[in-house]
Amino acid sequence: MEKQYIFNRRTLLSGAVAVTTIGLLAACGGGSKKEDKVKAPGKGAKAEELYNINSHPVSDLKQGGELRIPVTAIGPDFNIWSQSGSSYSTAKVLSTMRTARLYKVAADGAYTLDKDYCEKFEVGKKGNKVAVAIKMNPKAKFNDGTPIDIKALRATWKIHQEPGGKYNIVTAGPYPHIESIEPEGKDGVIQVVFKNPYYPIEDLFAYIAHPALEDPEVFNKGFVDKPRPEYSSGPFTVKEDGWNSSSKTFTVVANEKWWGEKPLLDRIIFRALEAGASRAAFKNGEIDAVVASTPTAYAELKDTNGAQIRRGQRLFSGGLNLNPKHIKDAKVRKAIFVGTDRQALANVNFQGLPYEEDVPGSMVLMPFSPLYEDNFPKPEGGDRKAAAQKILEEAGYTKGSDGFYEKDGKKLEYRVTVFSDDPTSKNVGQNFVEIMKNIGLHIELNPEAGLNFNKVISNKEYDITFSGYSVGAEPTAGTQQFYYSKDNDGVGTPEIDKLIEKILVEPDPQKRAQKCNEVEKKHMSEVCTLGTVYNGPLYTMCKEKLANYGTFLYDESNIDWAKVGWLK
Repeated sequence: MEKQYIFNRRTLLSGAVAVTTIGLLAACGGGSKKEDKVKAPGKGAKAEELYNINSHPVSDLKQGGELRIPVTAIGPDFNIWSQSGSSYSTAKVLSTMRTARLYKVAADGAYTLDKDYCEKFEVGKKGNKVAVAIKMNPKAKFNDGTPIDIKALRATWKIHQEPGGKYNIVTAGPYPHIESIEPEGKDGVIQVVFKNPYYPIEDLFAYIAHPALEDPEVFNKGFVDKPRPEYSSGPFTVKEDGWNSSSKTFTVVANEKWWGEKPLLDRIIFRALEAGASRAAFKNGEIDAVVASTPTAYAELKDTNGAQIRRGQRLFSGGLNLNPKHIKDAKVRKAIFVGTDRQALANVNFQGLPYEEDVPGSMVLMPFSPLYEDNFPKPEGGDRKAAAQKILEEAGYTKGSDGFYEKDGKKLEYRVTVFSDDPTSKNVGQNFVEIMKNIGLHIELNPEAGLNFNKVISNKEYDITFSGYSVGAEPTAGTQQFYYSKDNDGVGTPEIDKLIEKILVEPDPQKRAQKCNEVEKKHMSEVCTLGTVYNGPLYTMCKEKLANYGTFLYDESNIDWAKVGWLK
């Protein structure tokens, strides 16, 4: 599932390993040779094991030029903060038109104040309540000239009150915890007072909404096939003809209204392409970088002349995304979780890549994080098939004459939807079908074009998909988004909700992470909607002279597009 900005939501990622990063390798064109497998980085991993962007100072780069990048899908909803617009590919496209924010995230996961927007962020007290003093950069304005000031902060607060309310938001985040937003003194300082604490407090105003979005009609429907650049800011912007819904191309140009560091590139062109078309376009010189993380793509592209592989850790967790609206019985969902041979699926997914990993067990932390725990439910007795069948039979299901489980004359049968035209995705799906058949569940393979990913996921037109979410450096926001019933159409339990509400008021990051792991373990065992099969590497094939671009880590949604360019 593509669900990636790093702060108060996670963007959806397709489960195909082709989407997104281990170790540092710059393999230039040349003779093919057998490569030693690289093990996924664990706790204590070094930076060079996690990302590679061919980093260079701006002085090494030339002014001008264009960059051409493929993505899985673009739009049709360009409000990435809404349920229907929240996808990784669209978020990456729109990150060039930077969303106003207070903090950005560095490659190592550290929060850094974004001085283009915010000059001051100080946490203190007002009486016995947590208060934050914020001073916005007076130069900060949306592209239509509207100041990014207290009105914009209040609009953001108003919009993000209740998932399922009149605004189609992804998650409420910290905003229901705010009591007031008021000016303080005459120097432009704004004071945000919390009625009860919320942590991590740096999640506050991870994005700032244009006041026009206070209109629910604008927020919910005003971005369909309309990028609305007037409500954005940043080093690039899109002109009226920049989005072509027919050719699925999105072109941004240098933004004359941007007050921050001026970009090196004149324009960036994004194209929505299927995996095979992306590879052909790269080899034909039509695009400048392409993800090459499936075995097919890696083998086809790794020896391309004039290009190099940039390798890093993919910030993806998932693989088992079960739609509770279609698979309504939590016991059935748990049987699928417990009965899935995750290692077998991972082996298919990575076959042909110089990479191997232990099967991960968390949606909210990566295995290299010192706070990581394996929270995926283990089969009772160690036998996946027997454990899954026991769960089903205790829930009242019996095997019919065809060998598949049923209840009240209704057979358990579902479809697993796979995206992309890459054969690896279909092979993983077909292996899953056979694993489930061996247990006694009738699953059919449902191939979908990668270009349909956003539509199928946002409309919940699936039973099971191999998709997941991006993973942040801090687990609190992901725990709330994935496991809090109010953020998931009521799916969850009151007990888990109460545990999450306690997490949000815990100031100690170590204790908070421990409680996040406890919630995840409980949710994966009882509710069973999101499960992990693999993380995976990210291999990005780039033209050799492309600098400050490649495989990112926690700053992928914070790409410093002003610094991306071509070596002299």
